[in-house]
Amino acid sequence: MRIAKRYRLESLLGRGGMGEVWRATDEVLDRPVAVKLLPPGQTDPDAMERFRHEALTAAVVNNPHVIGIHDFGPYGDSCYLVMELVDGRNLAAELRRQGPFGPADAAWIAAQVAEGLAAAHHEGVVHRDIKPGNLLMTADRTVKIADFGIACFVTEAAGPDTPDGYVLGTSYYLAPERATAQPAGPAADIYSLGCVLHQLLTGGPPFVADTPTGVLRQHLHGCPVQPTGVRRDFRQFLLRMLAKDPEDRPDANDVAAWCWRTYLNTPRRHLSLLGHRTPAHPPAPSPTALSAMSARSARSAVSAPTVLTADTALTAETAQSTLTADATVPMAAV
Repeated sequence: MRIAKRYRLESLLGRGGMGEVWRATDEVLDRPVAVKLLPPGQTDPDAMERFRHEALTAAVVNNPHVIGIHDFGPYGDSCYLVMELVDGRNLAAELRRQGPFGPADAAWIAAQVAEGLAAAHHEGVVHRDIKPGNLLMTADRTVKIADFGIACFVTEAAGPDTPDGYVLGTSYYLAPERATAQPAGPAADIYSLGCVLHQLLTGGPPFVADTPTGVLRQHLHGCPVQPTGVRRDFRQFLLRMLAKDPEDRPDANDVAAWCWRTYLNTPRRHLSLLGHRTPAHPPAPSPTALSAMSARSARSAVSAPTVLTADTALTAETAQSTLTADATVPMAAV
């Protein structure tokens, strides 16, 4: 099957509630790509507009740690989105495969995600769904942010995500302000990254419960169990990322700088490098992160819990999608 007389679909990589992703070949430029299509039966005007919005928010971000957008257009009564094809695993699959990471490896991953978020935030984009399943690791161990399906511009980041009052997201990684449908800016992504970093270090997110609502209550009022075997300053910085008050969290550049410094200051003999041989050219800090590393120091203040001020409606794991293909194949997040 061909899309737009140019993209030859070859194999289904994954399917989720927000769409299906195919491995394809761009026959004009003779290169492999990933093509995302709306699910059958979800081609109503609202779904089409959300899909277009996903393309717009992702396309304005140009960074090695954000999946690249190549094309978008109509296809019959639907639309297609053409993306960079990533050869590797998502972090959810990596965690299932090997379990928790060492502190240096976790910092290495978080630094790359933070650089991607810094680029997005610079363009006024909030991702709103940072989680292991949306973080892809390439064969050379570069980490890329994928799936801007519920991303928004900062000017749009207030109130519920849907007209009927629902908040979209994945409960394990949802910032307190998002859980109560309060204005949520870039700091919400930092909180989500803090949840991911906690999972990288411990094997699980900071808060778990029997229901999504129970998880949200803990985001609002609970204190996460601190990882063991991690330096005190690392634990303190993680708590800053998980601060209840968005104003108390570091920004993405600070996170990138701190994590790069932690990784670079670790003796090489203590680095497992994710169980793989050291890449010939491992990812390196960006100039912005290097500047921040020399100009800023991490604070250690941790905020008091936020009081629940509004009823929250959350569709249980609404935005969570699982790739049905083998985790080792090239992919892009659904």
